[in-house]
Amino acid sequence: MESLCNELKVEIFRYVSTPMSLVLLNRNWYSTSQDSHARAEWLIYKYGRAHAFFHAIRLGNNFITVEVVQVLLAKGAILSRYLAQRLMIQYGTYDPKLIEMRTKYNNNVDIPTGNPWSSGLSLPVFLKIITEVNNEMKDEIAFRGNDMELFHYLTAGTHAINDAPQTLFKNLQDIEDLILNKKFVPFPFRPRIAPSYRLPSGRTSEHYPSQDGYENNRQINLVSRAILICPDLVRLWKKIGYDEVCSDMNKLVMEGSLIVCFPPNPPNDWVCPNADFIVEKLQGLIKIGFQLTDRVIEDSIRLLESRIKIVGESLLDAFYKILGSSTPEIVKLKLIEIRSSSKS
Repeated sequence: MESLCNELKVEIFRYVSTPMSLVLLNRNWYSTSQDSHARAEWLIYKYGRAHAFFHAIRLGNNFITVEVVQVLLAKGAILSRYLAQRLMIQYGTYDPKLIEMRTKYNNNVDIPTGNPWSSGLSLPVFLKIITEVNNEMKDEIAFRGNDMELFHYLTAGTHAINDAPQTLFKNLQDIEDLILNKKFVPFPFRPRIAPSYRLPSGRTSEHYPSQDGYENNRQINLVSRAILICPDLVRLWKKIGYDEVCSDMNKLVMEGSLIVCFPPNPPNDWVCPNADFIVEKLQGLIKIGFQLTDRVIEDSIRLLESRIKIVGESLLDAFYKILGSSTPEIVKLKLIEIRSSSKS
């Protein structure tokens, strides 16, 4: 009976948004919160198998233990070469004396505020993760590499989007190896509530790798761009367990598809696509798991507001054809506005 009670507690713990609210109730819940299985279940349910290790490390030494690492691995959490590479770069704390000297004698250097994302990791946990990745990758560990940078070059991130497909498809075998064998998954992108680093001048700056561990806008845009060029990348990520790839990238990919249809600076020979063309583009993404949400629609209308009289009818008709009776009211109102202005 006691065993059943403990199993139920672990199950309840798994679904709690903020475990601290349970931990503060009594000693029994505190005991459950210390259970490595409960912690691993909570991480995977809340963040998915692809990002469970990232958040476990982010939560620090008071949360992640060698036992939690072991349970996460047993439950299929993804341990990538990229995670090991980032750990090698960002493990440990800064030397406060060196920071003090840099601040005093070199005004042109950006002084980091706070410790890096993985600085709160204990040495046994750090060694456990590195050892597990090393055992998995063997001779291809490349601790001093950077799989995000490699992905950038393999997917033609240095090329204009119209010139990129040829290079990307030429490198497709290497990209497949990076995802399927090296388990490359981008880190989560930064929540809106998490501020970017601010320079003394007041400007925001996105350092790479970031102090808080999250991917910057540049890296996330790179991934969404690669998906637009080669949607089959989604299948590869889902194959290794990154099931949240579509929900994570939904807004950027769906809006990016529309930007490709309606480029901000169209060439002289550009012709506005009709609704059927747009439907075909969006449906291709919807079939692999992306969604045409109200937010995507509203943001797309705002994005194209200055050209809405030119592109609006094709765009909004496409939304109607895809969503039918569930089309949001803003589409109907905009169509009426466009058609009324064209008659006057």
